[in-house]
Amino acid sequence: MIRPPVSVVMPFAGDAVAAAAALAILRGLDTRPGDELILADNSGVAGPANGITVVRAAVEQSPAHARNVGAEHAHREWILFLDSDCVPGAGLLDAYFAAPVADTVGALAGDVVPAEGGTTVATRYGAARNFLDQSAHLAHPYLPRALAANLMVRRAAFAQVGGFYEGVRAAEDTDFSWRLQQAGWRIELRSAAQVEHRYRATVGELRAQWRGYAAGRAWLARRYPGFVPQPALRRAAARGWRPLHRARRMVGSAPGNFSDEPGAGLRSVRATVSAASPAPLERGRYLALDALLAVDELAGFVLSNRPAMGRPASGGARVVLVADCFPATGDPLVDFASLIDGARIEARARPRSLSVAVARELEIAYREDDGSGVRVLALVRIAVRHPLRCGKFQCARHDFF
Repeated sequence: MIRPPVSVVMPFAGDAVAAAAALAILRGLDTRPGDELILADNSGVAGPANGITVVRAAVEQSPAHARNVGAEHAHREWILFLDSDCVPGAGLLDAYFAAPVADTVGALAGDVVPAEGGTTVATRYGAARNFLDQSAHLAHPYLPRALAANLMVRRAAFAQVGGFYEGVRAAEDTDFSWRLQQAGWRIELRSAAQVEHRYRATVGELRAQWRGYAAGRAWLARRYPGFVPQPALRRAAARGWRPLHRARRMVGSAPGNFSDEPGAGLRSVRATVSAASPAPLERGRYLALDALLAVDELAGFVLSNRPAMGRPASGGARVVLVADCFPATGDPLVDFASLIDGARIEARARPRSLSVAVARELEIAYREDDGSGVRVLALVRIAVRHPLRCGKFQCARHDFF
């Protein structure tokens, strides 16, 4: 089979042991002449590796930044973004191109399945819920979205939209997918290009991840009119019906399903569901985690979507520039801001296609990143520091309206 050369970019954050494991995953891929293997180190612990390009991604701690830095060192027509907590089969690259790819396709979404053998409740819970099912995400009612944990992207499409948005801690791959489609590209599923994903090992890690996911979905709602994050209870109800729905389809398509024996079809459904269901005690734990994560989700909706360790604000800007979508292509404010020493930009939102180099060079605060909790706290601080001025402002509003 003939396929194009591929640049594999793996964003990584962790300790030296995890770095060695990530490098081993990259070495396990079947490659061909012209392929590139790149580890984008977001922690600064990975050393040189034979046959693998290790690059430092140090501006901020986020998967988006690491992926972009890795892509800047990639030279091939296709870039595979592969997370370090995913274990692919050796033939992953070939599987992506087993079928022809149309010129209108900007990205190929490989499947993400749970790794077997989870030893903790959190790991087994993530595997049972299978939150990273690519086919489910591509069927999203707002617009298809793909997970960057296992995503092959055409270089031209990546460059057109400016890569992943940096300065956010979650939902950057959903946003990337939506901007890609708004730019005219399509996303296709490649089920055979499969990786196994290891879910979080502790409940604490799972809860922190869930709050981040919720902050990311709230950020998407501020960016995309018409998108409303689906409540946790509704998603849980859908998950509860999914096994029964799959079982009904299996019974309906199985040979001999039109048995005249009373209740034969129902018993088949029950057997199919029970075979895939956890034990009652484990099921109770999963329901308790559902409730706990639903509370974490509500907390996450009001949090900021900025990375925990981003570039710190200088706090001493000489000039503050206010912009709408910054830095947009062709915006004269970009050159103007670059010429001012000590300038800080306060922008409403990021543009559809962002210049990553400019965004890294300048200090930019995006209002779209702030959750409602952050905004309320900011208002409280202003009211405490300037109560009389705030009172005068409220009186002026009352007189105006």
